[in-house]
Amino acid sequence: MDEKIRKKIRRLREQYGIPTAEKGVPLFRLGVNESCMATVYPSGDIRALGFKRAADKLVDIAVKEPGCADYLVYSVGYLYRMYIELRLKAIIESAKQISRTGHNLEKLWKEAKPIMKSSSQWFDNQELEAVEENIKEFSKIDPVSDAFRYSTNMSGEPTLKNIRTVDLKHLKKVIDSISTPLEGSYTAIFEDRQRE
Repeated sequence: MDEKIRKKIRRLREQYGIPTAEKGVPLFRLGVNESCMATVYPSGDIRALGFKRAADKLVDIAVKEPGCADYLVYSVGYLYRMYIELRLKAIIESAKQISRTGHNLEKLWKEAKPIMKSSSQWFDNQELEAVEENIKEFSKIDPVSDAFRYSTNMSGEPTLKNIRTVDLKHLKKVIDSISTPLEGSYTAIFEDRQRE
């Protein structure tokens, strides 16, 4: 590229505040601005809550800014799915002190459900059945945690092929409702372990 053109482009970028990638600038560095410094915890618990909170914030943005929902639906779906997966894994790990791998929500649910049944009085069997129904629905839509990340799966088939629209406010409301027993169960297990 001609040096004159390069300089002109740089000036235009600076004028309009368009960022320029610079060699030697790391992606991650220790926080220096306390208002935006994040502490990285080893716990899966805070990660699960972080995914849910991020999805909730994106739904709030989609509600306030018309036209954003079409761009945010993929991130929202992925973040809510990760919340459910990580919360189920945390429940299993807290009760059994083992690490779970894999992304299959139905398998994780089969292991977490009996633990949840015996862990808390904050919900009844009917509510657990509703949670199971929602987890199974999510698992059918996104069985291996790739449907909201990619337009095709590993076989080249389209993901989300049976979904044309998603009501993000409704999705948030349902996730909030299933998070109550998930969080209640995890908290009860955590508190029981603290007493041991």
